[in-house]
Amino acid sequence: MAGRPDDMPDFADPQHGLPRLSQLWSAEMEEAAVCLALSPKGQLLAVGTVDDAIAVLDVGSGAVAHTLAGHRGGTNGLAFLSGNSLVSVGEDGAARVWNVARAACLHELPVDAEGADRTRGGHSVNHLAAAPGGKAFACAAGRLVTIFTLGASAQAAPSKKVLGPMESTVESLRFDRHGNLLATYNGGVSYWRFDRTEEEKRELALPYAGACLCGDVTPGVDYIVAGCHDATVHIYHFKQQRQSGVELQEMTCGGYDSKVTAVDFNPRGDRMASSGGDKNTVWNFSGSPTGTMPTLAVGHYGAITCQAWQPDADGWLATGGKDGRLFIYDVDNGVPIGKDMPFVCQPGAVGAADDDDEMTALIFARQGLLYSGHISGMVRKWELPSAGSSDEDEEEDAPEAVALQQQRRLPGQQQPAAPAAAGGHS
Repeated sequence: MAGRPDDMPDFADPQHGLPRLSQLWSAEMEEAAVCLALSPKGQLLAVGTVDDAIAVLDVGSGAVAHTLAGHRGGTNGLAFLSGNSLVSVGEDGAARVWNVARAACLHELPVDAEGADRTRGGHSVNHLAAAPGGKAFACAAGRLVTIFTLGASAQAAPSKKVLGPMESTVESLRFDRHGNLLATYNGGVSYWRFDRTEEEKRELALPYAGACLCGDVTPGVDYIVAGCHDATVHIYHFKQQRQSGVELQEMTCGGYDSKVTAVDFNPRGDRMASSGGDKNTVWNFSGSPTGTMPTLAVGHYGAITCQAWQPDADGWLATGGKDGRLFIYDVDNGVPIGKDMPFVCQPGAVGAADDDDEMTALIFARQGLLYSGHISGMVRKWELPSAGSSDEDEEEDAPEAVALQQQRRLPGQQQPAAPAAAGGHS
């Protein structure tokens, strides 16, 4: 990773007086952390690594409470289901459902594949997503998506449904809050409406002339967004028309430094955070994003690798990056930097690994708690600082950080282009 530019302030430096996240504990895995999952009651944290085993930590102490056999070649995804069972996918062509308390595998489920990477254990299974309520989950292997639905009892075998093949390898999967599924891939996105009857067309395929790496859906299903390899965010808007029903409009947000690797709506669905390069760009969806100015959350000097909204508060966004920094932003407090230019938001709190330990996974939990996984194998638990706290004797330096942030030359962030007709791209 390249070092910090000379004109880039290091907001983790105590001289800037930013409040510090409290690191409550750290736990070291034998290999790099790949994915994290927090149990529904927030008592257990599952950690998947490039090693076979899955560690389940007690969140109170960070001690290993259970060890699961995991997957040959490593674990790629984890999610807790109903009844505190855990599902995992990995490099051996299978999904596994675990009884965590007994450290026992309840079900080993072969996952269908087409065009998936071959591995020592079979093939790679990626992009695990659990449905709301924890009764079903989806995973991808190459161009195929498989949905498993749990049986009436823990011992009953889950049912299986295969979707696809997609136009190319699936890049991301996500259930929306209604239990519908979004998949992204090179060539567009697909959205399955499981609330429709079998007779109705459930899959909505939305093409795009490029690779869609990630996606999300607003709570009202009026917008679908995709982060793209061409350094843009593409937006599909389902606009209700009084006379003609629903009309599809498309628009594109540009100006990112590199490919967009994460897009996430906040719990209310009126802000969308997107990571492309070392800045996070937050778009306002309280109305149409067309013509609005985004907020640039700045401070990282390495690419942002993960992001998460606080689930029980409005406006708080966490980002982690290759620089090992964990920043918290109040994105509604952006500072205008000029006419027809974006707002800029500096971090409101910071947590930093001593050795610039790249962050690979991040969970923003309730009650101000966060969990981060790192390339070194470290897993850390953090807590937001109390209101009004800051580094000792350094509060008066904080305005200097604002000034430095405003003086730093930022690339111009393009506004969304005007809507195109359905099927067109701008």
